[in-house]
Amino acid sequence: MEVEDGSGNPRISSLTKLMTALKQSRTPFDTLRAIRQGFGEAYGSLASMMVSTRGVAEGEYRLIQLRREEEYAGDSDPWLQEEFPLHRGGLVATIIKQPGPQIINDVDWADDPHFHALLAGYRSIMAIPFDGDLLPMTWTFLLKKGPTNFTSLELEQAVLRTVMVGSLLESQMLALELARANERIDKDIRQLADLQRLLLPDPLPEISGLEIAVSYDPSGQAGGDLYDFFPLDEDAGARGRWCVFVGDASGHGSAAAVVMAIVQTILHAHPSKAAGPAELLSHANRQLCRKKIGGFVTAFLGIYEPDERRLVYVSAGHPPPLVKRGADGKVVQLDAVSSYPLGIDAADSFKSATVQLEAGDTLLLYTDGITEARGADHAMFEFERLELEFRACDGRPEALIKHLRDLVNSHQRGQRPVDDQTLVAARIV
Repeated sequence: MEVEDGSGNPRISSLTKLMTALKQSRTPFDTLRAIRQGFGEAYGSLASMMVSTRGVAEGEYRLIQLRREEEYAGDSDPWLQEEFPLHRGGLVATIIKQPGPQIINDVDWADDPHFHALLAGYRSIMAIPFDGDLLPMTWTFLLKKGPTNFTSLELEQAVLRTVMVGSLLESQMLALELARANERIDKDIRQLADLQRLLLPDPLPEISGLEIAVSYDPSGQAGGDLYDFFPLDEDAGARGRWCVFVGDASGHGSAAAVVMAIVQTILHAHPSKAAGPAELLSHANRQLCRKKIGGFVTAFLGIYEPDERRLVYVSAGHPPPLVKRGADGKVVQLDAVSSYPLGIDAADSFKSATVQLEAGDTLLLYTDGITEARGADHAMFEFERLELEFRACDGRPEALIKHLRDLVNSHQRGQRPVDDQTLVAARIV
């Protein structure tokens, strides 16, 4: 049996080198340089030209790149150039009127208005169209001085190389476009996350008789949870009525973050004569329904009266907060009233309930990202565990929040949360 490995064939050798170079190319420019060098090794000393007919009138073209054989060392990246010179007429315009690959021999550049001096002596041309909407060129030209002309076999081989490289270039350009788009999106989301954190009260307000601690951990850079404290009465100071709000928009990420920013804006611009939390939440619900946010928001809104240590509250589909009594450690749910989430039906009305708080009582607000946090076995943290740990943990709000946060993190075993997670603790001092 006789085996021929093809190592003695210069064209096979050059094709092997080209494949190796293409595997190592990381950018479209690397790929373009590899194919140009491959053409030179396969066909000898060549000049090359790339032109584009995209977006120009018939008979016009843009010169993307021209390299004579003695100028190969000075390659420039066409993807970094924003504008290319526009040419009309001449030999190149005549050639590209024909749609397919072609060989032109015995070329005379003497009457060409653009290249009569630059390309004088190049007597044989291979013109090959490029496919790909993301490429700067639509044609490539290979030019040689002679004494021999290009052959039909060489044209066939050049077309195969060009098709192969064109597909690779298109893929690389698409990958670059996707990377740039992802970079822009990531930058926008980072900015949105920064803006969202500016919406959170920092530092926490000083409310008479309350000690407050919070934890906010979005599943992504921006999240759909929101907590807020703001005075309901103008010029009342720390002893006036305060709104305590925790909300959770359906979905995650930037869209949910924008929805919660809208909710916060609506609440802060509340009617000046809003009597209580039911009126405030009804106002917010009507506005969200009118804006057609395309989702819903669960919310707990309470109005705390420091002098009376009284909390009047409303719930719109939100997980019930917990209160641990300082006197006996008993934990109760604030579930006396509840309604549908915000943003579903503008006609929804809300009822309020009142809880009397005493010195030593602790209020715990949270979103379902806490109780539905999943471990490695997909088991949820669960409301019952949250209630149990809340009952067992004695201490100030900051210690309580840290304890619960550590437990949830341990339950998730280092995995990022699948939902936004918010905890708010307030203790009557």
